[in-house]
Amino acid sequence: MEVGQYIKIVPLLTKGLIKVFREDEEGNELFLYYVYPGQACAISFVCSARERISQVRVETMDECEFIMVPIDRMDPWMKGYKGWYYFVLETFQMRFEELLKTLDSIAFHNMDERLLEYLRKGVAATGDNVIHTTHQDIAYELNSSREVISRLLKKLEQRGLIKLGRNQILVKNLG
Repeated sequence: MEVGQYIKIVPLLTKGLIKVFREDEEGNELFLYYVYPGQACAISFVCSARERISQVRVETMDECEFIMVPIDRMDPWMKGYKGWYYFVLETFQMRFEELLKTLDSIAFHNMDERLLEYLRKGVAATGDNVIHTTHQDIAYELNSSREVISRLLKKLEQRGLIKLGRNQILVKNLG
């Protein structure tokens, strides 16, 4: 899913991992949250139900499988199935809380704290202590510069918390 795209179906993730980003007019990105199997992107509910364009970009992290729910089923399912109704409400609540955490992180935490949280989330999301990414990609996702991210990663490596490699970061112990 790209910014500006109309959503014609609601994808429910059954396998894989998805990252959701907000992108501004200049192409700067801000990582918002992960979508795990058994979950959906709340924004896809809103965009499909109201025939609005997407304000986020979605990127698959590995091979994904989905159940595709046609938008013409949304209203009848919301009225007819309490389980679906509660799933949609819980999805909104969970995503809203994650967005508040992201906002708190930007407003109240230093970049080094945001980077540590980013690495913790990456390990938790993939279940792997090796994060396959570049310093530039992290900078995009945290809305920072590559130089700042590289400097902070080097400090974390000097403290023995991570080990830097080519296009990967081995997370040792972030506490």
